[in-house]
Amino acid sequence: MRQQFFLGDSSISELLPVLRRYAPERIFLVRGKKSYVTCGAAAVMNEVCGILRCSVTEFYDFEENPKIEDVRKGLSLLVSSNSSLIVGIGGGSVLDMSKLLRFFYSYSGEATGCKFLKEKELLPLIALPTTAGTGSEATHFSVLYKDKIKYSVEHTDILPDVAIVYPPFTYNNPKYLTACTGFDALAQGIESYWNVNATEESDEYAKRAIQLLWPNLPVAVNAPTKQARDKVSEGSYWAGRAINITKTTAPHAFSYPFTTYYGYPHGHAVALTFPFFMQYNCMVRNSKLQCSLNVDAYNEKIKILCDLLSFSFMTTYGDMVKYIMKLGLSLKKVGEPFNLELILSSINMDRLSNNPRIFSPEDVVSLIHSINSNES
Repeated sequence: MRQQFFLGDSSISELLPVLRRYAPERIFLVRGKKSYVTCGAAAVMNEVCGILRCSVTEFYDFEENPKIEDVRKGLSLLVSSNSSLIVGIGGGSVLDMSKLLRFFYSYSGEATGCKFLKEKELLPLIALPTTAGTGSEATHFSVLYKDKIKYSVEHTDILPDVAIVYPPFTYNNPKYLTACTGFDALAQGIESYWNVNATEESDEYAKRAIQLLWPNLPVAVNAPTKQARDKVSEGSYWAGRAINITKTTAPHAFSYPFTTYYGYPHGHAVALTFPFFMQYNCMVRNSKLQCSLNVDAYNEKIKILCDLLSFSFMTTYGDMVKYIMKLGLSLKKVGEPFNLELILSSINMDRLSNNPRIFSPEDVVSLIHSINSNES
């Protein structure tokens, strides 16, 4: 399934023509709570729906990080609304919810399984992100939590039909949110580039994302300008396109228990281990690779990555720590140390298998020790 997408200041002008093409009488709107109004999306949707004279059923009564109970509640409302089109407007959790509802409206099967049966036609889905970072508007998978365990539901029919990335929706995002979502996007770009599933196409998307995000994210966080916000929004979309091909790797694989059990927002959770993996995946001098490249070819690719980041090949750990600190994302563990067994029991093995360098149990111990003792 190919997606139609619109980026930049003029993108929002495409919303009305896109909706007219589907001619909906009833729209099912999955949205954020307060952010839907404060970012300006409510005013846009009210105007567009007034022109179309269509009715709207809104769903926003669900928690961050979609839970299976919330999906069931939303499905019940979607079915009863008799809507012919879904619009998702919000951050990553909102867009994930809209994608899950569109998919399970048409498909039967255990939500945490991998076998699904299509029973009716898909409803069209239009996604408009209000944060710059998750890339959910550009991917064919969605996060779902059941009993505090994170699952990734994957299917080509999860990808939204249309993505409209309108940067002004992100202009009023607070500093910490900008840092968390923006770093998530940057991590996606880097992880896609060193990924075992990388292709020429995904590499182009990943490099485009890194070039847009790396210099502009600190500006968007600390001294926001329109130009920086716009470039971070665009970079986030291309990062999403990159991981739509490759998926993510070790930093994401380890991030989920930090969110589930320790309350770190997703992007911050990814940042906790990123310096470790930046060094780990850049320092390859033997055959501990599980990707198709030989060591020399892989190291040449890493050299290109370090050049994109203006990193020294030998100081990747410290350079990444400095960058993350510049974003205001603390790497210092406050309170009790992270529980090694708890972290180990919650690692996403599917994402870990995409990491270019083989990861041993001893490496896990070193990783947890490094972040427990981090004084940054």
